[in-house]
Formats: sequence, C-alpha cells, structure tokens
Amino acid sequence: MLPFALKYHEAIKAGTITLSFRDWDTLTVQINKLYRSYNLGLVKIIDVNFIKLAEITVDDIKKCGCRSIHQFKGEYEASAKRKVDFKAESAVMVEFEYVGEDIEDSKKLKGSVTPIELFEIKEKILNLEESCRPPWIIKTLENLSARGSLFSRDLESLLKLPAVTVKQNMRKLKEMHLIYSNDKKGYSLTPLSLKLFKIFDLK
Repeated sequence: MLPFALKYHEAIKAGTITLSFRDWDTLTVQINKLYRSYNLGLVKIIDVNFIKLAEITVDDIKKCGCRSIHQFKGEYEASAKRKVDFKAESAVMVEFEYVGEDIEDSKKLKGSVTPIELFEIKEKILNLEESCRPPWIIKTLENLSARGSLFSRDLESLLKLPAVTVKQNMRKLKEMHLIYSNDKKGYSLTPLSLKLFKIFDLK
C-alpha cells in the first residue's frame, strides 16, 4: 500500500503529480512494481532513490503537488510526525505513474486483452481520430513507435500543436492505456500499443 493525501488524488490521476517524498529508512517500494493506494487505485513505480532534502528543486516540489518550499516542508514534517532537519537529512524520492483504479487497468496497460477487446480499442482509436481536427492520434503513435520515446516539446514540433493541446491529447492516450510517461524519457508506447501495431494497420 502506498498512500497519498486525498486532496492530491485528482492531480495524480491527471498525471500532473508524479513525485512523492517519503521519510523512509529503506527503499520500501521497487521499480516497475505496481502498488495499490487506498481510494486512488494502482500506481507504477518508475524510479526510487535517496535524495538529500537540501537538493530537492522547485520543479521537484511542483511535481509532488506543493506550490512552495514552505508548503513542502510543512507537509513533509506532518507526514514524518517529527521535526526534520532539511539541511542535513535525506528522504526517499519516489517517481510514479498512475495506472488506473483496478487490476483490469493494469492488465490493459500490459496488453493482456482479448482479441475482441483489442478490436474494440482499435475502433475507438479510429473513431476518435476521425473526430479530431487536425488528426493527431495515429501520427503520435507512429512517431513514438519509430523513435521509442518523445518529450512533450518534441511532439509539439512534430504535430505542430501548442503545448496545452499536446498535454490534453497525451492525457487521452494515457486514459486509453496507450502510452505512459516519466520525467527522464518522456512519453513511450505501452505493451498494449505495441500489440495494436503488431496486429492491425492503424492507418
């Protein structure tokens, strides 16, 4: 079980919160493992490491849902239930991705779907593509398939779309379990997408 404050649940589901700092003595979670979070669902661990609290950046603080260092320190001490030396102590930094509300979401992410479900996903993609102006889904998936992974800024250039639109579009693909993302590699195809490319001609 990996708990998160209720006030952060919606932002975690939206993918805007992807980091968490824990007052742990050991690396309690493992990379690439799925963990359940109460009233939230499943999260996948992308990376986990010790970090000096003094080395945490403003960008890191934003990715864990805090607006300021003052807020971060207050919430961290409340979670640790003790006075913390932010100059000398270390924390465990957990980078994660929200997978879904139940194990079925996890199975879809891994491509564990029936042929009928796979066909339904393909039809959903094609129907959504027809409604988009300009079309972007197939082009996005093809670029990710060809290049392995891309950052948001890369997709903005390739698709000729503004940053806010790219982020909204990527959120849709995440909800369909077609892509995943992390801070180090950007967006990549899930096993489900790779299976779709292998079986169907999406063009």
